[in-house]
Amino acid sequence: MRPWLIAFTLAGVFILLLGLPFVLLPKGLYWLLAAILWLPFISVLESLLLTPLYALIRRFTYYSPLLLATASPQGLDLHAGTLYDYLTHLRWRDRGARAQRQVVRHILQGLLAICDAVAEGRLSAHTEITATSYFFSNNSAEKLGFVAGKAFSGQKLNLLMVFLSLALRLSFIRGRWCWPDLKQSKSIQTTAGELLLHRAMIVKMLVRMQRGDTSRG
Repeated sequence: MRPWLIAFTLAGVFILLLGLPFVLLPKGLYWLLAAILWLPFISVLESLLLTPLYALIRRFTYYSPLLLATASPQGLDLHAGTLYDYLTHLRWRDRGARAQRQVVRHILQGLLAICDAVAEGRLSAHTEITATSYFFSNNSAEKLGFVAGKAFSGQKLNLLMVFLSLALRLSFIRGRWCWPDLKQSKSIQTTAGELLLHRAMIVKMLVRMQRGDTSRG
């Protein structure tokens, strides 16, 4: 019951904050102005406050603490965590290169979990997997079995809608304030079966990262 209580409490706060400007301001043009000014913050509030509920109702399927998938007509869309996930799994003092390594490590662990799901028959090998990557170079994506290309118009529209939320996450892992360059966004695609064929490479990259973290520690 506790996870549901937390999820509904946060969802209630989301609804309250979303409607607060329209309760406090008089009707008319003030409402329209409030809606325009509040629009960029909706994605931030959603990312912070609705993540637990989305996980419970299976809108989000987590393969690691910072790799989640949402269903798409083609198969699965992968996402590198939400603001809520960042707050609960990363520490403020680790912002910058250390946080980026932690995020990439969790992504690799999530990709391994997807491989295991395919090997165990819980996920079809024909499932198409798509992501918009800010964490891997084209070369790294290819080593993991992905094919890199330009982001689709639908992906760019989604990135635009969550622009501020994405900016906050990128700023955290880069250790400085930065805006995502949507023109440089790229789509990476593979299938679950192809990802399984690259499992050894995923393990190799993960072990290398863990060794690097140990030596730095």
